[in-house]
Amino acid sequence: MGLMLAIAFGGALGSVLRYVVSKLVQEKVGIDFPFGTLFVNITASFFIGFFFAYLVEKLTISPAFRAFLITGFLGGYSTFSTLTYEGYNLLMNGEMVKFIFYAVGSLLGGIFMTLLGYNLGRML
Repeated sequence: MGLMLAIAFGGALGSVLRYVVSKLVQEKVGIDFPFGTLFVNITASFFIGFFFAYLVEKLTISPAFRAFLITGFLGGYSTFSTLTYEGYNLLMNGEMVKFIFYAVGSLLGGIFMTLLGYNLGRML
């Protein structure tokens, strides 16, 4: 039961942070493009790589803390369902160039940021 509570608490915090960060980035950019979600997804990718390499491989952390941070917090912070919904809307609105940039940017940017975070975490 302790792992479930850790995941639930982390997920709640990550979800709130996702909303705040996405909204702030979107307001700053001010363009009709889901930059807020894109930013959240690539930063989540970086942090999952970093935390896994640094906290899981280099330090010994408890299973509860790992569940809280990686499964809960980062799972709540990342927004794959929002990404697919916004991508669908771009397609349905005929905005093919925006859709391609968003889809490719999210996937490749996410993979690159995971790699970057993981390697940074291993170097520390």
